[in-house]
Amino acid sequence: MAVALNDLGLICSLGNNKESVMAALCDPKLSQQNVLSPFAKTGNDGTAFLVGAVKAELPEITDSFFNTRNNQLLLSAYLQIEQTFKALCKNVANSRIAIVLGTSTSAISEGESAYKVFSDTGKYPEQFDYRQQELHAPSEFLAYITGAKGPCYTISTACSSSGKALVSAKGLLQSGIADIVLCGGVDSLCEMTLNGFKALESTAERYCKPFNAGRDGINIGEAAALFVMTKESSKAHSAIQLLGAGESSDAYHVSAPEPSGRGAIASMSKALTDAGLNATDIDYINAHGTGTPKNDEMEANAINALGFDCMVSSTKGLTGHTLGAAGALEAGLCWLLLSDLNSENMLPENHPSAQLDEKLAAIKLAAGQTSGKIERCLSNSFAFGGNNVSLIFGK
Repeated sequence: MAVALNDLGLICSLGNNKESVMAALCDPKLSQQNVLSPFAKTGNDGTAFLVGAVKAELPEITDSFFNTRNNQLLLSAYLQIEQTFKALCKNVANSRIAIVLGTSTSAISEGESAYKVFSDTGKYPEQFDYRQQELHAPSEFLAYITGAKGPCYTISTACSSSGKALVSAKGLLQSGIADIVLCGGVDSLCEMTLNGFKALESTAERYCKPFNAGRDGINIGEAAALFVMTKESSKAHSAIQLLGAGESSDAYHVSAPEPSGRGAIASMSKALTDAGLNATDIDYINAHGTGTPKNDEMEANAINALGFDCMVSSTKGLTGHTLGAAGALEAGLCWLLLSDLNSENMLPENHPSAQLDEKLAAIKLAAGQTSGKIERCLSNSFAFGGNNVSLIFGK
C-alpha cells in the first residue's frame, strides 16, 4: 500500500528549506557556492576535514535540556511543515499521532564539549545533561513540541537509519496504529564520526567523487529532513507518495559492503515488488554512492544486474554523507524532484564528475540534464553491517 508524503521540511548544506535546496540541487553555480567547507575543528592527527555543514542560522530552543544542535536542526525542519501538520491534525487525537526518526549522532557534539570542560576543570557544564546524547532524544523533543502522544521512537542503524524510519512509519499507518506520522531523520556534525571514519580510512583526501575512478572516500555532512505521512493524500497537500520499500541484511562485514551487491539487489528488488513496478518503470535513482571504492563497485553491480535503464547520481558530493539523516535527506531530494518545484524535470548531476570509472559495471550517471519525465524515483541507503533499505517515490 502506498502512503502519502504530504509535506517536507529539510535543511542541509545546500539550503535551509525546500526552495533553496531545490534551487541549489540542480544549478551547478548555486551548488558550488554551498558545497563542502572545512570543519572548524581538526582531527587528532591535525587533519582538517571537508564537511557538508549547515551554514544557516538555526532557531533557538529556550529549554536548556533540549537545546542541542541536533534538535535545532530538527526544529528548523519541523517549522517548515508545522502548518501542514496542524491542518491534518485538526480532527486527530494526539494518541493517534506517531513519531519515528533516524539518527546516529544525536547530541554527541555537546557531549564532546562537556567532556573537554570536565577534563580541564573536573566539573561538567551546568547546561549539560548526559541524556541529551541518547538516541531517543530527538524523538522525545519532537513529541514535546508537537504534543504527539502515539508511538515515539528512534531507529539507529547507521546510514540506513532514517530510510528505515520511513518504512517503520508506513507500517504504523498500514497496521492502524497511527493516523499521522512525523518521520525522517537528523544528524549533526561531531568529532567522533569524523575521526572514526578517518580511522577506518574512509574519508576523502579532498572532495568525495562518487563512481569516479579517482574516488577515495566520503565527506561527512549534517542535515534534518522531516515528512508528514498519512494513509491518503489530502487534496490541499502534495500528492507525492512512498510507493514501495524494501529492506535486507546481508551481514557480510561490520563496515565493508558485500562485494557482489547481493544485499543491495535484495532491497531494490523488494521495493520494486512492494510498489508493483519493474526496473524499467524507474526514472531516476538516487544512489547511496558514498565515493568509497567498495561501496560504489557493489552498488554499480547491483543497479546493472537488475536492469535499470535510468539516470543515476549520488548527491553526497553536494551534501556530504549525513549518516543517520542520509536516508531521509535523500528521500527528501527525490520528493523535491517529483514536486512542482522541479517544473523543468531537472536531474541532479553526479557531482563533481559524471565520468564513470570504466572498471565499474555500466550505469548512466546524470550530468545535470533535463529529463522528459520524472514520475518515479528510487533512493538507496546501505549501512554498516549490511543493513540495507531502498525506497520508491512517485506522483
